[in-house]
Amino acid sequence: MRDGDQSIPENRIDLFVKQFFPKNCTSVVDVHCGLPPSDLPEQALGLTEWPEGFKYYFAVGAHPHVARYYTDDIHETIVKTMSNPNCVAWGECGLDYFKNPEGTHQTQREVFARQLTAAVSLDKPIAIHTRDAPDDTLSLIRQHVPKSHNMHFHCFTSTAELARAMLAEYPNSFIGISGVVTCRGMENIHKMIVSGELPLERILLESDSPYLVPKNAYRLLEKSRPDERRRFGISHAGMIPFIAEKIAGWVNEGRKARGEEEIGIEEVLDITRGNTGRMYQIEV
Repeated sequence: MRDGDQSIPENRIDLFVKQFFPKNCTSVVDVHCGLPPSDLPEQALGLTEWPEGFKYYFAVGAHPHVARYYTDDIHETIVKTMSNPNCVAWGECGLDYFKNPEGTHQTQREVFARQLTAAVSLDKPIAIHTRDAPDDTLSLIRQHVPKSHNMHFHCFTSTAELARAMLAEYPNSFIGISGVVTCRGMENIHKMIVSGELPLERILLESDSPYLVPKNAYRLLEKSRPDERRRFGISHAGMIPFIAEKIAGWVNEGRKARGEEEIGIEEVLDITRGNTGRMYQIEV
């Protein structure tokens, strides 16, 4: 973690909280998906640095990049962690075929299926990571997840076909949108939002910290552009309004074409905040 030129050690979550959570941020779902499972959630729960009334939740799972290290002991550790009342979801888990050798794909599929089955048995919402694996992702979800289950498709960059299938077949699924929407290559999501095919009521906004700083946030840096050396160190919760700004623009592009009333950034934030509460079954 970095704040400007000053390094923030990974175990100093108290410093991270002070620097990167704005006062109007009322809650967070903190996702941990490395192996072995992190003890940072327990540290975070004991912090006094959170704003008064702030609600800290977390999710635990195994990212597909670490699927080959998944063992029975790790599985049982995650299952036990799910009993913590602040642990509100299983994830990230999923499939990532991008730059991963084909020989790893079967292991990823087996570990993903095992995590899906466990999350469903515990009635835990699931945060799903999918990259370059839409068909296998959809197939495994159809095999292991009931239609009514809550799912968050984290930092969605996959195909429109996968998004349509999830929205149609799983009424409690949500499409997660991060700062990546301010970059090129998001035509699928752009078209679905403009057309109304992906309504605000099915969208979650997320920082995906420390990655994917929204490009429109760079206007905060005087005389600086994203391709210059002066850059934000990390993405964080305070940047979510910039994502909402981009989404509001796309929504209004469609509303204008249909002769409908436009919406503002605050309405996007309010709706997606409510979606987060429904997805994770929490108070936000």
